[in-house]
Amino acid sequence: MYMRLLIALLLGSLFITVNSTAEDALSAVRIVEGIVQQRPPNTRQTLGKRYVWNFKGRSYTVLMTIDIEKYNSYDGKERYDIPQLVEEGRTTIGNLTREFQNVFKRHRGWSRQDRIDFVLSFVQSLPYTHDDVTTGYDEFRRYAIETLIEGGGDCEDTTILVGAILRGLGEKTALIFTPGHIALGVSGNFSGASVTHNGTTYYYCETTGTGWTVGDLPPSSGTEVTHIIPLTSSKIATTPQPNRIITPTPRTPSPEITTPTPQTPPIKITPEAPKSETQAGAKSKSRLGTAIVILFILIGLGISTVYFLHRAFKEQREY
Repeated sequence: MYMRLLIALLLGSLFITVNSTAEDALSAVRIVEGIVQQRPPNTRQTLGKRYVWNFKGRSYTVLMTIDIEKYNSYDGKERYDIPQLVEEGRTTIGNLTREFQNVFKRHRGWSRQDRIDFVLSFVQSLPYTHDDVTTGYDEFRRYAIETLIEGGGDCEDTTILVGAILRGLGEKTALIFTPGHIALGVSGNFSGASVTHNGTTYYYCETTGTGWTVGDLPPSSGTEVTHIIPLTSSKIATTPQPNRIITPTPRTPSPEITTPTPQTPPIKITPEAPKSETQAGAKSKSRLGTAIVILFILIGLGISTVYFLHRAFKEQREY
């Protein structure tokens, strides 16, 4: 009997541990139009954060309350597998993703690109910081909740954050590695810089700096891609489901990404061709075709003239 009781207690403690890991670390999130000056208050159990950013000429404020105990649980966790960090973030910041869904319901006129650009504009508003400045470690990859707490990060951190949100929104995405940089790619009917991998085209999404939209490739970014890792799309539930153990979606094991190996032949990001150059090229081809036709006409007239002159000269000699 005591053995059964002990086993029940162990299973119960295990259930509580797994469930707490899967629960959202954001106990409350709200996005409002305009600038809200006051942030949520700090308590012994929670930390209040406030972020303000602009999108299409309007200001937005996100107010969030973060569970300190869940945040502290990430101290010492493994940080090598970036896709796993994205998957973890999809769950732990699920309430932020749901709040983005609420904003989209209020703006039903927004296109799919508008919705993705709105998420990008929020993440881009977070300050860029180097790892060794904020953590004391070089290449210290943060979980999405840590980036929200720290109020910024480098390209890896912001890519993990935006990847977690867009995955929760059901977008098909991929990690795009270029020499010394990482960005997110999103699949869809967009325009601009893109890269194709295994038959799927991903449009470049820059997460550092401000003002970049889907398909924008910053001038400082290179076009050579060293590695691409597709992320499984998995839309988060629109309403919270308490007392439920969330099992991460199985995915194909990703290759080691700490030392990316160039692909053969090397993949290139294809920038969108400016319309003015395309039109100029079309006009140039049209003019060249017209010149060739005129040249053939002149040659034909010359041959005919020589033939008739030769025949007339021959008839004159016979007479």
